[in-house]
Amino acid sequence: MLWAHPSLVGLPCAALLLLAPGNAQRRAQPIAGVIAALSLALLFLTAAGGTRLGAMTATYIVLVTAAFIGLVLLQPAPLLRTAMRSIAIGGVATALLIQVFWGVDGFGALNWETLRQTSLAVRGMVEASPPQAVGTTFALYEPMVRVLSLTWPGMLALQTLAGLALAWQLHLRLAAVPLGQPLTRFRDFRMGDAWVWGIVAWLGVLILPVSRALHVAGTNLGLVAATLYVLRGAAIVATFAEAFGLSALALVIAAAAAAALAVPLIFILPGLCTLGITDTWYQYRRRLAEARARRTHIN
Repeated sequence: MLWAHPSLVGLPCAALLLLAPGNAQRRAQPIAGVIAALSLALLFLTAAGGTRLGAMTATYIVLVTAAFIGLVLLQPAPLLRTAMRSIAIGGVATALLIQVFWGVDGFGALNWETLRQTSLAVRGMVEASPPQAVGTTFALYEPMVRVLSLTWPGMLALQTLAGLALAWQLHLRLAAVPLGQPLTRFRDFRMGDAWVWGIVAWLGVLILPVSRALHVAGTNLGLVAATLYVLRGAAIVATFAEAFGLSALALVIAAAAAAALAVPLIFILPGLCTLGITDTWYQYRRRLAEARARRTHIN
């Protein structure tokens, strides 16, 4: 679960290309066929790996792809909304299949497999770290395993969201007559105001004594909501940077430096999340556009 499955991109992209209208799609159909064959082969290998986690992942990807394609064709909407609905439908359908075929114990087995695979992956990262950093990384081993094994549903949802967005953009590039409009600029990224309740739910499970099921659900919902608000905050920063003449390259370099230095990143991510949340009420980009319009009118 630390790395996204390639079929999260390949299978939706192939389906979008095959279903795009127009005779001119003939040139894209061979590409779609190759992508579909590779994606299905990878899903088969994942499902045939002998683990319940692999079978669950392959099933989830197929169900999410089916839900995404169905919503695109039957109920067109902005990509973020369509993707989140597809993730919800695919997740609920996968949970129902787990209940039917494996029973209640199936969820416990999945959690155990996730914990084991996460432990092995983090241990590999610790062993691959430089000798002078082994002490620090080893101290972080147990907290990282605990957090990653708890938040794997939220990480899978974020991976799916990124995969569907990339598949949509690839289909726009390859299809002569695409099924919809391209994504808006990153600087215009926003989502519905109701996502703030995801943050409220996250804070609630951290403070209140709740059951483990509610704790897991609230934590993963909070992870997804916080990530979206970080992206929203980054979009606000990019908008103001453009307004004040800062180049996108300077922002990329600053972000890379923050990622390389963990301590600054610890402060930057909560700051971006807070900025994105408060944008719900303050609408920073709208205020900036209005101020620039007034300045232009005066001049």
